[in-house]
Amino acid sequence: MRIFLSLLLILLASQSFAENRLAQESSPYLQQHADNPVDWYPWGPEALEKAQAEGKMIFVSVGYASCHWCHVMEAESFENEEIAAYLNAHFVSIKIDRERRPDLDEQFMLVTSALTGSSGWPNSVFLTPDAEPFFAGTYFPPDNFLQTLETIVDVWETDNAALRTEAFTISQRLRDYLDQTAVLGDVTDTDINAAATAMLGNLDDFNGGFGTAPKFPRENLLLFLLDQADRSGDAALMQAVTLTLDGMVRGGIHDHVGGGFHRYATDPEWNIPHFEKMLYNQALIGRLLLHAYSATRNPDYAHAATRTFDYVLREMRSPEGAFYAAQDADSPGPDGERQEGAFYVWTPDQIKQALGPEAPAMIDILNITEDGNFEGASVLYTSDTPLKAIAGRDGIRDFDALLEQLRNARETRQKPLTDQKVILAWNAEMVITLAQASRVLNRPDYGQAAVQATEFMLQNMWFDDGLKRIWYQGAADTEAHLVDYAALGRALLALDDYLGGADADWLGMADKLADDMQTLFADDGQAMRMNAQTVGLGPMRPLDDNEIASGNAQALALLAGLDRRLARTGEAAPKLAAALAVDAINGPEQRAAILTAIATERNGLTGAMRVSNGGAVRVFAALDAEGKQLLLSIEPREGWHINAHEPLEDYLIGMELAVSQTPVALSAYPKVEIKELGFSETPLALYDTSFVMAAPIAQTGDKPVTIRLTLQACNDEVCLPPDDMLFRVWP
Repeated sequence: MRIFLSLLLILLASQSFAENRLAQESSPYLQQHADNPVDWYPWGPEALEKAQAEGKMIFVSVGYASCHWCHVMEAESFENEEIAAYLNAHFVSIKIDRERRPDLDEQFMLVTSALTGSSGWPNSVFLTPDAEPFFAGTYFPPDNFLQTLETIVDVWETDNAALRTEAFTISQRLRDYLDQTAVLGDVTDTDINAAATAMLGNLDDFNGGFGTAPKFPRENLLLFLLDQADRSGDAALMQAVTLTLDGMVRGGIHDHVGGGFHRYATDPEWNIPHFEKMLYNQALIGRLLLHAYSATRNPDYAHAATRTFDYVLREMRSPEGAFYAAQDADSPGPDGERQEGAFYVWTPDQIKQALGPEAPAMIDILNITEDGNFEGASVLYTSDTPLKAIAGRDGIRDFDALLEQLRNARETRQKPLTDQKVILAWNAEMVITLAQASRVLNRPDYGQAAVQATEFMLQNMWFDDGLKRIWYQGAADTEAHLVDYAALGRALLALDDYLGGADADWLGMADKLADDMQTLFADDGQAMRMNAQTVGLGPMRPLDDNEIASGNAQALALLAGLDRRLARTGEAAPKLAAALAVDAINGPEQRAAILTAIATERNGLTGAMRVSNGGAVRVFAALDAEGKQLLLSIEPREGWHINAHEPLEDYLIGMELAVSQTPVALSAYPKVEIKELGFSETPLALYDTSFVMAAPIAQTGDKPVTIRLTLQACNDEVCLPPDDMLFRVWP
């Protein structure tokens, strides 16, 4: 009898193998499962209708192409003939690529979190034939997985009514949460700053970051703290950010050899990473490094940022100029078997072979030991920050040159697979960061890469019927979500801010996207919906930051940014801010990007680049090489001018620069031009070309120095309201 059952299971598995539909899908992740004996379906009407017609439960498995534990569960369970046959007999099995369908991923992740208190990928969710969830988990070892399947089937067959009732109750609660009505109330700037200060209670005071392990970068939370530090001058907020960045730059989460950052660390010290590399981490960690470098002039941040961007352009860029999604955590090790981290770890002998006489010093600096710290080999990390402490140490003349030697040696290994799909929102995030880097690091090639990637998205992912979220192997598909529209709009704003709009109407295209975004996703007085059409459990309004800022945070940032640059008083941004504020302040760690967007909508930008009200003037701030002066590059747009320091008419506001409330010397101002303009009957004193002003810095203690720039921009017809721009220089 046992032999007969085994043969039957094998027969069922072989039949389902022929019916696996994932080979026809355009998702690299789904294609990875095309050869499984599981009778996989993609999410869609065919699978859902089959479940209803046959009265079968639905098993949903969510993952992504570079996910290590997704690969493990595939090898252990989904390639297991016995498990596959059991799934095929009792369930309709659906595979979802979370990067292609974040709308479904977020819903099913909420299910798992609500039912188990934890979440992760692969995400495993069980639904009734009516697609209502009742049980969930993440990775299951094979024996446990089969036992779980058998238990679920037993309950389904013996207590069907109770299970369906429970599933209906769970689904209704989740629908209510996903589509909750906005709570309106008064949230002040003081409330937002207090939320930032309260976050420091969860800070790891020794290693930086939040919590213990696993430890994620939490980029949107750190960007919020940076924003609030710039607004308030609170040194504790800035120190929380720099402590975290120092730990990450030193740690093994940072790929010291090749550049870039892994997705998260499995230890509190940032030393042992989960090795996959995601495009969004490079974009957001790179942006953090740029902002921190602009504020502190710490060369380690510029060094790590430069190596990150060079890695992205070298390894994650398509021939057409778009950016790939990720690189895998796994690759073949010395024995030919796929292993997590095999490409990145080293032994002392490998270092000696690559570096020769300079190997001993690098073995010491990079903490490489005979026993290793990961599966018998060593993840590289430094006990000191690279530039300040390593240059000249132990005879090391050129640390970067030795790292490049190691990179060349590592190139002989078999590389991890690259997920070559292009994700619209992630590419937009990379464009924003590269546009900033082109100016902050004086690297025009970064700006050129940002423009090329943007042109790719505009030409290949924007159609008459709207944006597509995914481009892969020559074709674009999947309707774009709120976050895709908002992120691309923000990328266009960044190009206009940092590169100028001489060659393209970046602002006009961003404005068109914002109009389309509101038509597709907005409901008056509510947070915006993630999808234009309802999917899964029902409408959802994304508030929480995930791999990137939430769609509503980015939508608010786009709408507020357009209002400021186009000199208009719109209603959409204030209404959306009011709909988001209370929910954000009640969950600030998960919704930090919304709080940043609200602060920007109310009070303007922080950071190195500022845009005046109406967009007439751009101001870029950078410390000089000695850190003794803040240099302000003040750039009126064509057709606009700035009133001179001492205007000739009393009704005009003159430009003024002050350091710690002390006005700078008159000699710091440029030569005045006297011109006649249409709105004035008398000549005016003005500046109508770009110029640089220097504000001397006298740094003392741990407090920032505050520089205030006041200016009023006018054209031949009208003067805009005056602007006050605050810049802080941190020790």
